[in-house]
Amino acid sequence: MNTRFLRYFVACVENHTMLAAAEAVHISQPALSKAIATLEQELGVTLLDRHPRGVVPTPFGETLFRYAKMIDSEMRRAVAEIDAQRGMTRGTIVIGVIPTMTEMMGQVAQAVMRLHPGLRLKLRVAFSSELTRALLDGELDCAILLIPAEERSPGLTFSPLLRTGPVVVVRKDHPLTRQPRSSLKDLTQFRWLIPDFPASHRAIVHRAFIDAGLPPPTVVIEVSTIIFFDSLILQSDFVTVAPATLLSARAGSALVALDTDFVFPLEEVGLAYRENSTLLPGARAVMDLVRAQCAGMPGEVTAGL
Repeated sequence: MNTRFLRYFVACVENHTMLAAAEAVHISQPALSKAIATLEQELGVTLLDRHPRGVVPTPFGETLFRYAKMIDSEMRRAVAEIDAQRGMTRGTIVIGVIPTMTEMMGQVAQAVMRLHPGLRLKLRVAFSSELTRALLDGELDCAILLIPAEERSPGLTFSPLLRTGPVVVVRKDHPLTRQPRSSLKDLTQFRWLIPDFPASHRAIVHRAFIDAGLPPPTVVIEVSTIIFFDSLILQSDFVTVAPATLLSARAGSALVALDTDFVFPLEEVGLAYRENSTLLPGARAVMDLVRAQCAGMPGEVTAGL
């Protein structure tokens, strides 16, 4: 089976139209259609359903897509390893990143461009559960995610980077910043924006108020994650819960953490990759920069690989 044709097929599924796929792999649309037809003839099944608005994989196509992604990933890794043996650090490193570490990863990307101009980064931002699936499917070389405390996915290796936790956050000119410590009663006077994820943070906040005999805070706005909505906090007197990494990663941040009675558990951020593969030199170079960046963030920095 022609591996180039497999790459063309992956492009069709990912780009949803033959025209967009042809542009992505830099060939003509007729040539792409002929390659897909050749694959279908070789396998004896229809791989793509054609619709007026594009193409979607058939059940046979979904199966081939899953394996074709892994084959393409391993071929790319083989080329990168050969380059490494030749003393060259180049190629594409595909890294998954949880939203709370995107600011840090942006700084790492700048360092990669400066120190390793032959490397190309492809970053995918998602929650840990999605990144875990992508790792197992061979779509990522490695990922920076929250390491589960229990029931870790088989087939993955986890290497801790940083132990940190969430904090209660307001804008730096918020009325509560004028006092050294904010009591639960003080916090009831303001509206809250509480992220849906992780649900444990919301539960801790509500339980603390209930245990103190106070009504839980009024949640006016709910968001999936504070990372993309911190402007709401900056422009209001809202109180929220945010990762400490959000404050440290942004130079001159206008957000500040309050000293409160909440007891949030520490969360372990780490590197994950497939057990049956090893990190290529390019990926290791990126991870070295990640570890160096983590050393300047609040929390306990763990030992390296």
